Parts: sequence; structure tokens; C-alpha cells
Amino acid sequence: MLTLLSRLQAGTLGELLTVAKLNSLGHAAYISPEGAPGHDVIIVIDGVAKSIEVKTRQFRTSPAQDITRWPVNMTTKGDADFFIFIELDLRTLTPTFYVLTNAQARATFRDYIGGGNCYPPEVRRLITPNDFSALTAHQDEAPALANDIRAF
Repeated sequence: MLTLLSRLQAGTLGELLTVAKLNSLGHAAYISPEGAPGHDVIIVIDGVAKSIEVKTRQFRTSPAQDITRWPVNMTTKGDADFFIFIELDLRTLTPTFYVLTNAQARATFRDYIGGGNCYPPEVRRLITPNDFSALTAHQDEAPALANDIRAF
């Protein structure tokens, strides 16, 4: 039977997989300095640094069965620009990425004393797996906004 990685191992692997994936897509992405408040990864979009909080959960049989929550402390992590939730298949070490804006992460978040969780069924209903378009969605909106401003 597969052995689960420690929380630290899974978290570090998720951050490294995120940086590797973002760089393979042509983005400039970096691991944040150890202990950086509120985020794990920095991505540069249109010359502006944006923060990403990465949460990794692992599974041995199926994500729907083994992953019941992504713990998030919105008090300390809630200012991140983006959240990436990862389902890590331990049989193949294959990640499935869910990229959420801050607003989307908050929409799937349920608070409790001392922390909170984002729930996978809600994330899966809201986000298409392995779709990274949320990171650049504002680029498509900028020309439309500029046209709207010129109309005045």
C-alpha cells in the first residue's frame, strides 16, 4: 500500500510542481522565501508580481474519496492574489491543479475557529482542472476596459 507523504513533503512538492508547471507554460514563477507571509509562490504577470497560495492534498485511490478539504487560514493567507489547490495522485505523482482567484477561493471557503477549509466538491464544480486562464484573465479585460473609458 502506498504511504502518504508528510504534510511538509506534500506541501513542498506541491509548491515545486506549481513553479515547474507555471514556468513550462511560459510564466516567470518563483518559490517565495521561506516564511514569506501569506503566499508560497510568486508569479510575474505583465511585469507585476502576484502571490499564489498553494495547498496540496494527496490521495491513494481517488480524489473524491480521499480528499475532503484543503485547509486554509484566510486570516494569514487571505491576501494572496491566487490560490492553487492540488490533488496529488500518489500512484503516479501526477498533480491536478485547480487555479482560483482570491474571490473564487473565498466562495468555496468555510470558516471555523482557528482556520477554515475550502471544500473540493465546491472547487471542482467551480473550476476546470488544469485550467490556468485565471492567471491571465485580466489581460483579456484590459483592452475592453480601455475601450469603455475612451467611449466617455
